[in-house]
Amino acid sequence: MEPNPIMAILKAYFQKFLSLLRIRATAAGLEVSDQVLRMARADKKGWRMEAVRLAPGVLEKGRIKDAAAFAAALEELRMRISGMRRKKKMINVAVSLSSVSIYSQTFTLPMMEGKDLDKAIDLNVQMASPVDIKQAYFGWQVLGRDEVNLRSEVSAAFVDKATVDEMTQALYAAGFVTVSVESRALALARILREEGSGIDTAKPLLLLNIDNIGIDFLIVRNGKLYFEYANLWTEVADEKGEVSAERFRAMLESSLRQVANFYAQHWSDALSGVVLSAAAFGDEATAAVADVLALPVSPLTFAVGTQEILPEWFVAFGCGLRGMGGKGGEINLSGSSAMDTFYEEQMVGFLMLWQVLVPAVLLLLVAVLVVADYFLVDTKKSIESQPAFVQHGAAMQEAAALEASSTAFNQQVSLIAAAEGEISTSYRLIADVNGLAAANAITVNHIAFQAAGAPVVVSGDARSAASIVAFKNALQGDSHFGAVVLSLADIQPDNAGGYTFSLSLPLSEVKF
Repeated sequence: MEPNPIMAILKAYFQKFLSLLRIRATAAGLEVSDQVLRMARADKKGWRMEAVRLAPGVLEKGRIKDAAAFAAALEELRMRISGMRRKKKMINVAVSLSSVSIYSQTFTLPMMEGKDLDKAIDLNVQMASPVDIKQAYFGWQVLGRDEVNLRSEVSAAFVDKATVDEMTQALYAAGFVTVSVESRALALARILREEGSGIDTAKPLLLLNIDNIGIDFLIVRNGKLYFEYANLWTEVADEKGEVSAERFRAMLESSLRQVANFYAQHWSDALSGVVLSAAAFGDEATAAVADVLALPVSPLTFAVGTQEILPEWFVAFGCGLRGMGGKGGEINLSGSSAMDTFYEEQMVGFLMLWQVLVPAVLLLLVAVLVVADYFLVDTKKSIESQPAFVQHGAAMQEAAALEASSTAFNQQVSLIAAAEGEISTSYRLIADVNGLAAANAITVNHIAFQAAGAPVVVSGDARSAASIVAFKNALQGDSHFGAVVLSLADIQPDNAGGYTFSLSLPLSEVKF
């Protein structure tokens, strides 16, 4: 099944999001062979090693023949892990299928970049596959670039899809989520590269590993795996299942010559030495290397802190190093379905983390606010009880009273100014009317201001009608007034031999 490109993009963004949050999923290293299950798991106290022996016939060449017995062995392994006895939490594992045949090949390509390189690699991978590509899981990685000869070296690996799916499903049913699947050779090369002490991995080396599975011959250049060749003990043992020292020595010398010839045919620079990891036949292997290759032999021994890792645990430990967040880009043969399961479990774990974290953060914020409120109230009471604050409070009250008094005074001044303006306008009108009346021998008895927009009415007495007409003309000629209204009916004789009158002028035409 071809991977969904949209899902691949979403997974990539999800991983970047987790990286920004400094959230990294770790995994234990798990070696699955026909004889034993070995797990290497790191915790705060160091590396924990657990192993469960498998009865004969439970697995054959990595295929599950007794599902119930294999499930029971996985459950026993899980029960041995500290803190997991009563928990349903899934355990991430980086798996090495030591008894499964994993085919690998290294090929060279012209120097290319981007999509051109990907297309060229895909074409070569399909051609190199030992079986129908649809029946296999495969992976590849660029080993190095030769800037002189303008070529790239690429390693590819292939494994039977059905075998991997069967194993990852059985692991998931037992509470293990498969993060990666790789060959034991890749795990051993990682140990040499990352943990090898006193070994110059920049030079080409032959890593010779001897453990309970068999013998591995690995060509490592610049710390990366270029070639692997293995002999299982079942291929070396006699009819009784035993391996004699003589038979071992003969097989080892023959394989060393084959690997040396292969190396000489593919690379011009000579091997610089042999790194030996041997759980048994160590002396015989050293002697055989000296006779066949005449190269120096360096033991692959190391310790993590004060904890010594024995050779039989190297494969599980190498997978554990990958699970602890090693550099990406290495070959992964787990298949798309296993990776989908891993991402789903990672998402579930992330959501469960926030399900606990969000209420905890909210409770913490509430607690902080309560403490802050209590502190502020207590501080306020403490400050208000001090004499300086009391004096300051009295001064503030006095200042507030002065401010209120000043505001009231300003309001009164504004009212007086407004009234003064109204009085000033009316006074000028009366003064002008009285002045003109006196000049024309007129006595003003009444001046009426009726309303805004209504005419001003002036009434009075005069000795003659001519004086009244002269008064009217004087008002008419004054620039402060508009048209004066005086009719003959408004001039009446009085009992004293004089005249009374009444005239009006529009208030809207008065100009001051």
